[in-house]
Order: sequence, then structure tokens, then C-alpha cells
Amino acid sequence: MRTGAGLPVSRSGWALAAVAGALAAATLVVRGADADGLCWAVVQVVLVALAAEDLRSRRIPNAVTAPAAVAAVALRVALERSELVEILVAGAGAFAVFLVLALVTRGGLGMGDVKLAGLLGLLLGTAVVTALFLGTLAGGVASVVLLARGRKRGTTLAYGPYLCFGGAVAVLLLHLPRLA
Repeated sequence: MRTGAGLPVSRSGWALAAVAGALAAATLVVRGADADGLCWAVVQVVLVALAAEDLRSRRIPNAVTAPAAVAAVALRVALERSELVEILVAGAGAFAVFLVLALVTRGGLGMGDVKLAGLLGLLLGTAVVTALFLGTLAGGVASVVLLARGRKRGTTLAYGPYLCFGGAVAVLLLHLPRLA
């Protein structure tokens, strides 16, 4: 399939764009069409991109998570300093918990998942607990479905999409610290 500019775009590319666009639009409706709502809409697009990349390559790229983490902190420093302590503690806490889980499970979680959890904490503040719970629950359900379909117990699963799902739901439904 080709776009008008002659660039190849797969059907999955169109589906990802549709999901990202729908989440961004829903976020603007829920959060408002102001600077804060726009920032959260961009977060939704980033979460979809991270989930898609993890599904494709089984990697969550630092080239996305690091700048997003810096942006989350920088926006709070510049515009919403009252939220700074909450997001720093949530980001460090989520990172630390997932790092311990990655070490204990010896490869059950990748370092990309650890950094994604930290990023979600920097974005969502204390709502990261609910987001990570939802993502973990969704990943657990997916694992049970795979096992029920005959996959072996050692089969790997891209976990980032489920964490991103929890983050996306949190952006739409939970009270979050302002970004802008």
C-alpha cells in the first residue's frame, strides 16, 4: 500500500495511526483542548509507538523513553513545580520495583520494561500504581490465553504493550498531575 507521497505504509501502520489518533482525540475530549490536554494526547501517541515497537522488535527504545522522561520532568520544572516531588518519587519507585522484579525473575522482564515503568511514574505520578496494576493484569490475561492456546510455559511475551495499555487507560480515566 502506498500513500499519496509514494511512501510505503502497511495496513498495520494505518491501524497504529488510527489507534494513536483515536486515543489522542479521546484524551483531548476527556482532558480538555488546552496545553495540558495536548501534552497528554502526545503521551498517548508515544505509548502507542512504544507498544508497537516492542511488539515488532521486542525492544523498548531508549531513543524514545529517555527524551520522554526528560520532557516529563522539564515540563513540571517549567510549568507545574508543585507536581515535581510526586512524579520524581513515583518514577524512581516504579523503576526500582520493576528493576527488582527483573533481577528476581532473571529475564522475565527486560530493562526496557523497567525503564518504561519509570517513565510511566514520571508521567502519571501516584496513578502509576493503578496503571502498572492494569498493565500487569492485562499481561497476565494474555499469558493465560497463550497457555490455553497451547503455547509452552517458556514462551516469551512482549510486556511493554500491556504496560502502555495501563498507562493509556490511566491517562483517560484517572486524576493525574498536570503536564502543562
